[in-house]
Amino acid sequence: MVESQFGLLNAVQRPQVTTLGHEAYPLFADKVAAFVFALLQARPFHGGNRRVALASIFAFCEMNERSIDTRVLDEKTAENVLKRAAGHRELGIPPETVFAELREAMRRAISAPGKS
Repeated sequence: MVESQFGLLNAVQRPQVTTLGHEAYPLFADKVAAFVFALLQARPFHGGNRRVALASIFAFCEMNERSIDTRVLDEKTAENVLKRAAGHRELGIPPETVFAELREAMRRAISAPGKS
């Protein structure tokens, strides 16, 4: 159940943000990280926001003919990075720190088109 349509729309639009005419997130992995981070911050669903975020990573990549190296983004790594991103306020971690961690995880895990 969607609790915040605005939050969901904001998350979906985040990868397309421009700043002074330049893409704010020029690399594909940065776009994925921006989308997932915005989704986790907005918490648009009644429950399951981290599960939706994880599924969104795979869907976003599949729709763009990218693959994820599950040896890099294994279950434990994904759980940790998503948990930290979702709960950074409660954990006292600055948002820019968790976004950088999420972005780095995506950069390491996502392969370019045609590569496995």
